[in-house]
Amino acid sequence: MRVMRYAAASFLFAAAACASAPEPAATAEDRIRADVAFLADDQRTGREPGTKGYDAAADYVVKRMKAAGLKPASKAGWRQDVPMRSSVRVIDAARFSVSSASGAFDLAHLDDFLLARAFDAPSISVSGPLVYVGYGVVAPEDGVDDYRGLDVAGKIVVAFDGAPPAMNTEKRAYYSSGDVKRRTAEARGAIGFVSIMTKAQAEKDDWDRYRARALNAVMAWLRPDGSPHSAAPGVKAVASLSAPGAEKLFVGERADYAALQAAEAAGEGAPEGFALSKTATLAGAYDLSDLASANVIGVIEGADPSIRDEVILLTAHLDHIGVSRSAKPGEDAINNGALDNAGGVATLIEAARLFVANGERPRRTIAFVALTGEETGLLGSDYLARYPAFGGKKVVANINLDMPIALYPFTDVIAFGAERSSLGPVVAEAAASMGLALSPDPMPEENIFIRSDHYSFVKQGAPAVFLVPGFANGGAAAFEAFLKDRYHRPSDDVAQPIDYAALARFTELNVKIARALANGDETPAWIEGDFFGEMFAR
Repeated sequence: MRVMRYAAASFLFAAAACASAPEPAATAEDRIRADVAFLADDQRTGREPGTKGYDAAADYVVKRMKAAGLKPASKAGWRQDVPMRSSVRVIDAARFSVSSASGAFDLAHLDDFLLARAFDAPSISVSGPLVYVGYGVVAPEDGVDDYRGLDVAGKIVVAFDGAPPAMNTEKRAYYSSGDVKRRTAEARGAIGFVSIMTKAQAEKDDWDRYRARALNAVMAWLRPDGSPHSAAPGVKAVASLSAPGAEKLFVGERADYAALQAAEAAGEGAPEGFALSKTATLAGAYDLSDLASANVIGVIEGADPSIRDEVILLTAHLDHIGVSRSAKPGEDAINNGALDNAGGVATLIEAARLFVANGERPRRTIAFVALTGEETGLLGSDYLARYPAFGGKKVVANINLDMPIALYPFTDVIAFGAERSSLGPVVAEAAASMGLALSPDPMPEENIFIRSDHYSFVKQGAPAVFLVPGFANGGAAAFEAFLKDRYHRPSDDVAQPIDYAALARFTELNVKIARALANGDETPAWIEGDFFGEMFAR
């Protein structure tokens, strides 16, 4: 009886889909190419949330979702409005003033330090003694307490980026998070947080890139009462130091910056903390403005009454970083975001079309979401994860599509997070069916699993996977070149040699995974004892 009921539902679903969205004559490659071309066009001005360019991109995605045969997620329509506050630094107002018994000096903004944006007031000024706290990590289960013996109440802490190297990969990823570190500092009474770079990070990072984005807006989403969301509201001032800035800060201390870096780089972890002989004042001003941007959501209602309230969620962020405010006259200032992430959104749209065109209605509900605010802190996904827009349905798994580097015919894929849940075997089977190898994480030190939209849903307990084309068959070189020359730059545009056949194949793989999850007998679940499952699923 169940098979017959599903067959009838599938026939009606297919008939409705054919009536509303006839099969286009173009190939998958042509459709994806057209979507990328529209979304990454200069007229979209880099798709920064709150701009006409982003809104035009959102309108386009709504039209494409309708054409694919999707339905809006709720009576509210296709969009979930995400209220935000934008913060832009007033560059000349930033101060990092240091004083000690031997004298006083100011660090130079943009050269020695970058003051983070604030959202709850147009200006800040925080003063207090400085305390170095290693990585600033407290993990009792591993016997780690970088604050042991240190009093940081009413003080400004200084911490290395990263986490103890003895931790396994997932713990290092979690405890390396700035949000986690600031919450830890706040819980101990700290009022400011200053990050310093490890030797490995200093050798790899391009401070000029941070400086170039100093005038860009950063955003926070707003709670229903209008207050900005903050991981640690008690930590009023946050800053990052360049290597020269850190060298100046640690002159005359128990250990200078070079000694601290060298000890950390030796592999035993950051040296234990100590109080500095200096106090500091961190001050700044911000241009604040409130705005609204939207997540765009389309769904295919599940056919099985017993599990259709479980949602398999496919996400891709629609936003990018907009126009470079620090560009010189005559320079191309529009960050088009062709691969980051017009390619992901085009894949999402094509995936929706393939689901409907298949004619077989899935047992679970499938939701396709083009998210806002990823580039400014995973805002759209965090908001959706905390304020679900699926009419009471629950997200049970997330497949995230972010920045597929489709510049070569990939022969393997990397599935970040797949091994943590029952999604792993599903991913492996889908990849094998397409002749694709499944490769391990080639850069665990980058903590990729906590750096894209899927992590917002992980924090609400849902297993997730984030696939990218692998490093075989020229992939490593393509990835490295993209990060070096195009990532978050105007050159990430449609003039680069995008392999649209690779994007079509990438779409097919993600659809296979989503369909298997949507039709499986068991609800996706974390592997017993997985760190993220234990941390969040309870």
